[in-house]
Amino acid sequence: MPQTGTVIDYSTAERVAPFEIKSSFGSNYLVKLVDSVYQQPVLTVFVRGGTTVNIDVPLGNYIVKYAAGDRWYGYEHLFGPETGYSKAGEVFSFAVVGNKISGYTITLYKVRNGNLHTQTIRKEDF
Repeated sequence: MPQTGTVIDYSTAERVAPFEIKSSFGSNYLVKLVDSVYQQPVLTVFVRGGTTVNIDVPLGNYIVKYAAGDRWYGYEHLFGPETGYSKAGEVFSFAVVGNKISGYTITLYKVRNGNLHTQTIRKEDF
């Protein structure tokens, strides 16, 4: 199983915008950022259950998708037949605002009154 914070880059763009991912115990996650216009993957990051990851990502507008499960079968099969696939219901805009770079923190578990709305997707849409 990859270490928490293992990133695979699909882009050569400089990674400057902060992105924090918090996860609950129980499941592990492979989080994928996808360009919202071209639908191309930008990067993936592995997050073990119960950990928090802080990475930098390129500026841009992204859809956040993630695969979740317990047992890791590798990057081709992810968490095997029990893999759950989801995506956030909004586009995340990592941008320069004034003289600051905007970033996000997401929490991959149920948060009372949380604002990250997700929907289940098919494996083919991951």
